[in-house]
Amino acid sequence: MSQHHPAPGTGDDPLLTDSDLNNPLTAQAPVFAALARLAELHPDLPGAYITTRQIAPTEAHVLLNSLADLEAWRLATHTDALDVRLFDSGGDRQLFFTAPLGRITLQVFTVFAPVPSTVTA
Repeated sequence: MSQHHPAPGTGDDPLLTDSDLNNPLTAQAPVFAALARLAELHPDLPGAYITTRQIAPTEAHVLLNSLADLEAWRLATHTDALDVRLFDSGGDRQLFFTAPLGRITLQVFTVFAPVPSTVTA
């Protein structure tokens, strides 16, 4: 017998309430304001792919293109180097840190392939 598995975010998901799915865009305004302020304070900060969700309106996920970009964002958000974590994800690696900015939280990461080890004769 097959079981019905509702897709997340469809309203059938038992982990999400109707109020989670009905946050207005204004609930995400603090994220946009914090990112705008960060851009004003650090105009040379590398661009990023940034997402925010209505079910977590005070969080943003920041995907960066390189390790150097991650370092620039780490410095701009005053995140300690010891707070950067390394994860292995199916052959690729991910460097990740969480940066609180006032009432919002940034989840900042980059994905990269590990450097192949060299064999010497």
